Amino acid sequence: MMRLAAACLALFLTIAATASAQVAGSPSGMIAISPREELAQHQRMEQAFAALQPQRRGVVDTYVLSVGFWDEHVFQHEAEGAAAVLGQRFSAAGRTLILTNGEGPGTPRTYPGARPYQLASAIGRLGEVMDRNEDVLVLFMTSHGNPDGSMAIQEQMRTRFALRPQYLREALDEAGIKNRLVIVSSCFSGAFIPALQNENTIILTAAAYDRTSFGCQPERDWTYFGEAFINQSMRQNRPLLDAFSTAKMLIESWEARDNVRPSLPNASVGAQTQVIQGAMTGRVR
Repeated sequence: MMRLAAACLALFLTIAATASAQVAGSPSGMIAISPREELAQHQRMEQAFAALQPQRRGVVDTYVLSVGFWDEHVFQHEAEGAAAVLGQRFSAAGRTLILTNGEGPGTPRTYPGARPYQLASAIGRLGEVMDRNEDVLVLFMTSHGNPDGSMAIQEQMRTRFALRPQYLREALDEAGIKNRLVIVSSCFSGAFIPALQNENTIILTAAAYDRTSFGCQPERDWTYFGEAFINQSMRQNRPLLDAFSTAKMLIESWEARDNVRPSLPNASVGAQTQVIQGAMTGRVR
């Protein structure tokens, strides 16, 4: 489960070739996380794992994993907000994990970090806790996106990686989790669809594989996609796919107002995903 695959080192929006996740001595000049910080990261992760409620036999439980990969306010806030809304809609109290890379140097860290191996570790632990054939995993990820389809990852403006769609697919497959709802809020996020789609998976993305998305300025609380889909449509207690359609219309209106090229949010809905859609029974209070 902890196999490290395509974690990458490079500059923002040009993260490219496959590399080890270890950054010490990197020619890009990035500085590795200190041993003290690594220990704190490990402790936060173990505390989060220990707080997870076990699955209930004969009940379709939903586990929510919400991840903010870039160390700016907009992505941490969006990950927090998505965890809250999705946790309520899927009745996932006690079954929600948040991973973020904070809001930059000098800001307090509340959650476990969100580097590739930490994401894989969290997915692996959820696969151990949940009923992998019966329960549902809701995975929400937010960050900047790269033109090659990967998600950009930065921690404390020092360490940079990329999350490639195939790495995520391998982590999910190794965890053995069958029912998956994957929501990707980033530029070029439609690139995740070919790698992840199957009959038991729903994938919702903020943009087509060749389009940028909008609203990722650091001072914002939500990206356009997060605002439209999570903060507005999902709060209206609509069914999942109705909420996505409503969000698309909102985003189209904002992009027309801003006179920008449409992001074209994408959806892939597997033929055997009724259990995922049926799991969304909670209401946002």
